[in-house]
Amino acid sequence: MKDLPFKRQIQFLTFIFFILFLFDFNQLHAEVFLSSGADYVLEYALTDSADNSGVSGAPGITGITDILTMPGVTVAKSAKSSKSSKSKKSKKNEEVPKTEEPSDDDFVEDPNAVRLNVPKKYVSTFFRGISENIIKQIELGTPDSIVAAVNMLKKPGNDYTEAEKTLFYVADGIMRIVWPTEKRNWEVYSLAQDNAYAGAVNSAEKGVYDFSTGDMDFLTLTLPSLVLLTNNSRNDYYTVAQNSLLLAVKINEDSVLANYLLGVLYTRMQQSEAAQMYLRKAWESSKNYLQTSYAYAENLYGNGQFRQAAEIAESLVSFYPKDINLLKLCAKTMFAQKRFQDSELYVARVLQQNPADSEYILFRAKILVEEGDFIKASSLLDVYSRTDNSSKDYLLLRSRVLSEWNKNTRAAVENIEKAIEKYPEDLQVLLAACSLASAAGEKIGGKSAGDLARQVLVLESENPIALEISIKDLMDNKKWEEAYNLSRKIIAKSEATLEAKQVHVTICLTLDKKEEAWQLARQLYESFPKEELALKAYLEVLYAQNKRSESMEIIEKLLPSSTSHLKSFLYYRRSFLQGGEQAVLADLRSSLIANSRNEDSLFRLYSIYYDKKDYRRAQYYLKQVVALHPTNSDLLRRNAELEQLL
Repeated sequence: MKDLPFKRQIQFLTFIFFILFLFDFNQLHAEVFLSSGADYVLEYALTDSADNSGVSGAPGITGITDILTMPGVTVAKSAKSSKSSKSKKSKKNEEVPKTEEPSDDDFVEDPNAVRLNVPKKYVSTFFRGISENIIKQIELGTPDSIVAAVNMLKKPGNDYTEAEKTLFYVADGIMRIVWPTEKRNWEVYSLAQDNAYAGAVNSAEKGVYDFSTGDMDFLTLTLPSLVLLTNNSRNDYYTVAQNSLLLAVKINEDSVLANYLLGVLYTRMQQSEAAQMYLRKAWESSKNYLQTSYAYAENLYGNGQFRQAAEIAESLVSFYPKDINLLKLCAKTMFAQKRFQDSELYVARVLQQNPADSEYILFRAKILVEEGDFIKASSLLDVYSRTDNSSKDYLLLRSRVLSEWNKNTRAAVENIEKAIEKYPEDLQVLLAACSLASAAGEKIGGKSAGDLARQVLVLESENPIALEISIKDLMDNKKWEEAYNLSRKIIAKSEATLEAKQVHVTICLTLDKKEEAWQLARQLYESFPKEELALKAYLEVLYAQNKRSESMEIIEKLLPSSTSHLKSFLYYRRSFLQGGEQAVLADLRSSLIANSRNEDSLFRLYSIYYDKKDYRRAQYYLKQVVALHPTNSDLLRRNAELEQLL
């Protein structure tokens, strides 16, 4: 090389560097070891005094200085060569490093080396010359950032490059698809038909994922996934979209657009936890916008985080008071928190916009049933039945109204049996069935409450309602030890109901575990002194301990101010404390005056008259119990026995 003329040396080196630069290797490092003469040439070329007259076949490059000042090209530290010729000779024989992406620690800088760092993959060259800040604002993807980018792009005379026109087009497409509620006020320019960015936006608007954009940069990785917001039916692109969006998030982890689309994708793929992570990331940087906030709130609701979902949804209602999906989400989150009045207000706002929305007519009936307003609920169910009388929710609600308000157990059972026939593996239907079977003491679809509860536990092994019903079934079959073991597991849980704890007290008393019964009953009474279940547990334990005076004192204290239902229970408990038969009968009759459907008092009167062999009066009271449980096999057997005796 030293034998070549000085100018030819410059041209030769320039050409070599240009060829190396054209190779599209990720993080390619080329080290050229120069002789002392070449060192001099390099130093000369880096000054303005060199005569860099151009390189043949390399348009736009006038010399080595142009190459070395390109983006991504760095010059390693150099110094005048003072090493021995022996050292230089050994350097020339070394192999060129591999083109794998190494860390900086893998290299030892040589003062005689020039290192070329080819730009990493996914760094766009199409938008070269446009401010990096503008690109970042587009990538962030919020309405504010997009408007800011557009304002920075605008210039007098509308003399825009193809790249600038593309950014106008992309900005407009993102606003149309992602933020349809936000305003936009800039001109969109026509682009070449083969423009990858415009093609991705256009395909997304047509409901098609564009597989042809490649992965040149953040936008080509992200824009095809806009189809997630325009087409809910197709899923043949999910894997490609996932890989592309994950790369996009890696390039710009703060992008609201990429995080939002990835959250929507994971929601579609039913990966709720992953969806929540990305939707939260998007929401944290766009809390004032409907689309990202709604998506995150809906995810929270689906994951049972009702309070957080309600807070986000309610915060948006003042800004978007007529958005029907937002109103529906508010109604659902309020209902899930048992805020029934608030829920009904939002349902009413939904029905004001669309009075024929049958789903929310039924939802309002559901709220009214929970509030105990059965008359209005029944009317709404009649209205809904004109549209559909076989939906799951309709059958379950109709069954509850028939059972709890009409006291028509047979009709309630028929509705539940229809639901089971149509939805045989549905957890909600099976739970309603076993609850009704347990309360009514009869079989549904040929199955007892215990059978149905076991069917529920196959689907959800820790379901608390099914476990409680299983315990009652064991008690009915006199399997007290099994009932005790299962009951202990239930009451050990923090969410154990008051009823479950009261049942455990009864089991303990039956098994003569009086101390355990006493400890639990006292705890319940101290925590809930006016709750009937707590009172029942406490008075049962006092009676078992023969503490009559203390029991009587509590009853006499509560009777004057009690509701009819509680008063009926107190008279019933006092009947066990009376000394004579007439006083016992008087208390039981007073109990029925307060609540004519108190089956405990009715059954005790039947038992008293049966023991006295007064079978006609015994049958009178037993028939009233049978009317409450018309298919209870034990009650029917007793009634048949009385028929024979009479």
